[in-house]
Amino acid sequence: MYQTKLSADPNSLILAIISLFMAIILGCCGLSIIGLVLGIIGLISANKSLREYDLNPGAYLPNSRANVSTAKILNIIAIVLNGLITLVFILYFLINGVFLFALLKGIQQEIKQEKEQDTIYQYDQENEWESNEVEEDTLYNYQDSLNQE
Repeated sequence: MYQTKLSADPNSLILAIISLFMAIILGCCGLSIIGLVLGIIGLISANKSLREYDLNPGAYLPNSRANVSTAKILNIIAIVLNGLITLVFILYFLINGVFLFALLKGIQQEIKQEKEQDTIYQYDQENEWESNEVEEDTLYNYQDSLNQE
């Protein structure tokens, strides 16, 4: 009987290594979501190959099963690490987003108050100017009435 490698023997292990690399080295760059996806794909592939081995153990090499089991464990570790890093990034952006929103809301309220104060000041100046015109008109009318007498 001819024994072969499991279908996920090299692929699942490669995905696990890349996923761990992304978690450890590139996690700070925000690439942990890609590592998370690769880890999930590697875990699904390893589980599928282990089920194939359980159905027909004589058709596959025992060394291949050990490699896939190792890849499964590495993929689980990579998923956990990438998941935690992704969660930290999400929380970081949510917290900063809330603070940024509060800051922008405060700035917007200050601008609105300044505009209202400017409008009130302009309104007062316009009314004062109009009242001066009325006083000047009244003064001219009074002077005209005195000249006519």
